Amino acid sequence: MKSRDDTPSVIPGTPSTPGTPDRWYLLSYVAVTYFSIYAHRNLINFIQPSLLMPVAEGGLGLDESQLAWVGPAWQLPYCLSQLFAGYLSDRYSRRKVILCSLLASSVCLAAMGLVGNLGELLVGRALLGLAQACAVPAMAGAIADCFRPHTRSRAMAIYLFSYNAAVIVAGKYGGAIADLDPQHIPGTPESWLVHGWRLSHFAFAAGGLLAWVVLLKVLEEPARTERREDRGLGTTGGTLRQTLGQVFRVPTFHLMYLTFACAGIVVQISRFWMPQHFFKLFHESEGWDQQDVGSFSTLWIQIGSMTGLLCGGMLADRLVRHTIRGRVWVQLGGWMLLTPCLVLIGTQENPNVLRVAMLLMGLGLGAYQANFWTASFDVIDPAARATTIGLFNLSSGLLVSTWFDPFLGWLETDAQQQGESILGPAIVSVFGVGVACIVLLLLIMWRTLPRDYVGEDPGGD
Repeated sequence: MKSRDDTPSVIPGTPSTPGTPDRWYLLSYVAVTYFSIYAHRNLINFIQPSLLMPVAEGGLGLDESQLAWVGPAWQLPYCLSQLFAGYLSDRYSRRKVILCSLLASSVCLAAMGLVGNLGELLVGRALLGLAQACAVPAMAGAIADCFRPHTRSRAMAIYLFSYNAAVIVAGKYGGAIADLDPQHIPGTPESWLVHGWRLSHFAFAAGGLLAWVVLLKVLEEPARTERREDRGLGTTGGTLRQTLGQVFRVPTFHLMYLTFACAGIVVQISRFWMPQHFFKLFHESEGWDQQDVGSFSTLWIQIGSMTGLLCGGMLADRLVRHTIRGRVWVQLGGWMLLTPCLVLIGTQENPNVLRVAMLLMGLGLGAYQANFWTASFDVIDPAARATTIGLFNLSSGLLVSTWFDPFLGWLETDAQQQGESILGPAIVSVFGVGVACIVLLLLIMWRTLPRDYVGEDPGGD
């Protein structure tokens, strides 16, 4: 890459160039990082039955209401530190930020394999959230600097492939390892056994450490581009107060973080609650174990998401050559596709119908995700991009993660005591969230985006 120096450099570039010469190297490196940290944070979603088992059988003896706190325990420290984490990446070396975050994430995950009760599990999740907080804003800002506007959605789609792959791997192999019989540690007393869910933590942590060793050798600091001395925050950026002011004065930003919060609800219901819902549906009727449920609840959504990412990224990059609304059009189409699928997923018990519904839901979600960050780069000063990504994560955490999982867990525990489950109706109710997001995207498209757009106007708008 171009620069090892921590001081921001400026590469003007031209609208006709696809980006910096080292852009594909950078993209592959950050994709590996994102795969690792996303697998770390999602592993717990697919080993929940093991944690619900009694302590005497190797679990932690939790119930659904207690287990529901593992989401906020990770999300709140992660989100509350985003403000500082994003600003850090706008001003200092993103290489150091990314490497430190990946190393800390791996260490925290390994430590979580040793916990013995709910309190220790929640502390481990909180530390994992802090460890991972800096990585995403740094990676998003680096991609924006290395790719020009007309190639960014495709680049972001390829980058996000890694997170889809991470969910599939965590769902399939995390669940498979958790299903293993307790393993004896050679050379130790016979009573020293490692249960499957603990072993899954150690295995995924080892994968993260291996990725860190490789990236330590090959990852270099990317150059900062598109900053201008005579515009906005200049080439070196501003103070934290100046950077925040530059972001908050953009009306489109405020509508965008509301759509991101809506997406957070959809993602959380699919990652954390759908596996539980399907386990309750098919454990007895189909004889499915954690590996089966982990594969079923991730594979079809992620195949759809990967397709939506690629197609949505390519389509948006074509559209933005003709209209500034191109990325928002693709996001809108994605939400119109995924929203009705939530009703099917929450009401159907036919595995084949559920597969189709999850595939289409993933397709719509991928189209939105490929273009959300890149659309924000069209309205935000280049020297405040990482800060903006941090603010998106912060707002999603405060608006969603502070209450959603605990509230749903409390309702589910109460329903369980009556021999019922509310997970199906809860999934259906997210239909209303999808409708709200569609309305927000229409407001962005026709009211705020034309006034806030800072990119190169393709004409016609």
